[in-house]
Amino acid sequence: MRLFYILLWLSISTPLITIAQETSLDEARVSSVLTIDISRIARETQYGRRVFNEFENAQNELIENNTIIQNNLEAEEQSLVELRKTLAADEFMKLAVDFDERANSIRKERAELENKLFEKRDENISELLKLSVPFLQEIMLSYKATVIVDRRNVVLSNPMVDITEQAIDLINDNLGDGTENSD
Repeated sequence: MRLFYILLWLSISTPLITIAQETSLDEARVSSVLTIDISRIARETQYGRRVFNEFENAQNELIENNTIIQNNLEAEEQSLVELRKTLAADEFMKLAVDFDERANSIRKERAELENKLFEKRDENISELLKLSVPFLQEIMLSYKATVIVDRRNVVLSNPMVDITEQAIDLINDNLGDGTENSD
């Protein structure tokens, strides 16, 4: 069965490789379907790199603050353990319950802050992709294409129809890091 798949792959890819080698750039400029790596647009454009750098910086700051808060909570918990030796059981129980409620509230708040960071990053990348549409349309028209498909949804294609590099260059030239487009 494995041999069958290898032969099938060779029978499909060999003509494509030959076609790709024989196809001139002008002939490749006419293709009804183009491919693009959307994740590379997000990671490799100046705009996308800025978004990811801002996200990583904010995430690192959140982690540092979480560590400080965690250390403070652990110190407070240790103080409660020491107080347990000197307090009546009902007094200790009240302090312990208050501490647990406050600690759980803080953990929930910190988790919400982390979720907001991820949401903001995703919104910024969505904005990048939305702002990129006119440039992708320009490329699509230059190829006389009817559709651009994300490479993650393609099983096999001619590398000549991948416009990712061209799109990155065009987006960088027109949007830069995106700071001039922000409100």
